Amino acid sequence: MRQPLLTSLVLLLSVAVAIAGDTRNVPPERVDPPELPRLARIVEIKAILDEVALPPLPFVPAATSAPHFPFLAERMKHYGMDGTVEDILKTPEKYPLRVAVIRSLDMLRKAPVPGNAKGVIPISQINAPINDKTRREVSKTQDFVALLVAELELQVELLVDLGRLRADEPRRWQAHYDYTLAQLRRRLVLVHEYNKALSDVRTDSMPDLPEGALGWKLVSAEKLHSRLDVKKILEQSTDGFRTLATDCKGTPWEYLANRALLSHPGLTWEPILKRAD
Repeated sequence: MRQPLLTSLVLLLSVAVAIAGDTRNVPPERVDPPELPRLARIVEIKAILDEVALPPLPFVPAATSAPHFPFLAERMKHYGMDGTVEDILKTPEKYPLRVAVIRSLDMLRKAPVPGNAKGVIPISQINAPINDKTRREVSKTQDFVALLVAELELQVELLVDLGRLRADEPRRWQAHYDYTLAQLRRRLVLVHEYNKALSDVRTDSMPDLPEGALGWKLVSAEKLHSRLDVKKILEQSTDGFRTLATDCKGTPWEYLANRALLSHPGLTWEPILKRAD
């Protein structure tokens, strides 16, 4: 009885193995790698960065971070060019908001830079002691600063007024508009701070110098020294950059907005210490 039963069990096991197959000789199932997302072309990203490129804020250390390449094509497909800058300027009546943005950016690129030794607003340090000649130079510089303040304020008012047209623009120009308005406001704040710093020279309101100091130099500061209305402008600029970074996440505008937020437009006088021999 046991021998036939054992034989039957062996036979059943052999049949089961035959049905299942010999897995030792079966190659592993091929697993294809996941499909990589398509990336936006670098030339497209460079075109965006070139359209809104601006010189860095004076007195502010330049940001060293590079754009976060690559950008996903799926994300960037919503920000197509929709006409070149040259085409837009040929028919300005069709694109009032875009033309205002283009001209605002151009103005910021050409505007005199406070503290530039080769420009018309050259003062970035003051030698001690302050005398009448220094005060006259400061007063002359403030005349140029007043003109720059008026020009920046005019551009801000123009863009704010054209904000009613923003919703009808494609996303690329909505982002350009938001970025430009925030930049105008931030640079306006810096010019106000510069004017306040010059006023301190004329009114003998400079900070005390340590013994042996040669004078004062202007440096970037987080804290503003201007009026409350100027601080309000900075808040509007900061809110604009933060909203832009959120709304345009994963795009060059997020990078540009976050980089701008690292730049503090406040200014303060620091002593110029005598170098040790």
